[in-house]
Amino acid sequence: MDNLEWHARFTVQAGWTQELRHYLYNQVGLNEKSRVLEVGCGTGVITSELKQYTKTLVSGIDIEFDRLAVAKKLDPATHYDCADVYHLPFFKDTFDFVTAHYLFLWLKEPAQAMAEVLRVLKPGGGLIALAEPDYLARIDSPQQLWTLGEMQTKALIQQGANPMAGRLLPTHFSQAGFSDIQYGISGYQVKSDEIPDWFDSEWKTLENDLAHQASPQKLEVLRKIDLGAYQNGSRVRWVPTFYAYGKKNY
Repeated sequence: MDNLEWHARFTVQAGWTQELRHYLYNQVGLNEKSRVLEVGCGTGVITSELKQYTKTLVSGIDIEFDRLAVAKKLDPATHYDCADVYHLPFFKDTFDFVTAHYLFLWLKEPAQAMAEVLRVLKPGGGLIALAEPDYLARIDSPQQLWTLGEMQTKALIQQGANPMAGRLLPTHFSQAGFSDIQYGISGYQVKSDEIPDWFDSEWKTLENDLAHQASPQKLEVLRKIDLGAYQNGSRVRWVPTFYAYGKKNY
């Protein structure tokens, strides 16, 4: 996918957790004086909305320069850097909060990345992991679509993702040195006989991810089954998505 397509995809993912983000920002005490950094900010979809919560400079970092170019074009008021989460280009005790959204599942050493986040947080500041999925606990129905979930999980593993990232969040927070850790699972409620507005976006991603596992013909068959299941109200697709936050106490 090109970078504008990635921006559209990130926008869809941000929509899934919009209410949860608002809840968590209030829960941790993010306010107009908070200095905030998003790590793994992509095209800046979530970073840019932080201006609704704080009047202080907001920052975002990502290792993909081309995605950052989109972020800078769409949101020139925010400070974006091309940087590695394992080596953040900021002084110790710089930020009140650091956020991440669908990031840690892609990292080989998430606890190490969190330890670097801990370094740049002010004492009393916190890391908020907004969304990390657990693909090994995925639920699909009807049964004809079990194979679709299995193929997607396999494709993500092949791309380097950790399918158990969600359930491991509290462990990684603790290993990194955070305290007062809390975690939960994002709420999930849908209208059963309604095609979700992200259906086409999801299938564009699936076709890209599964190109080496299934023929276009097989994918088209699965897409029709998927669409039909949404239309007749029998479709269930749930990937438990965890969130967590923790504080720096020193």
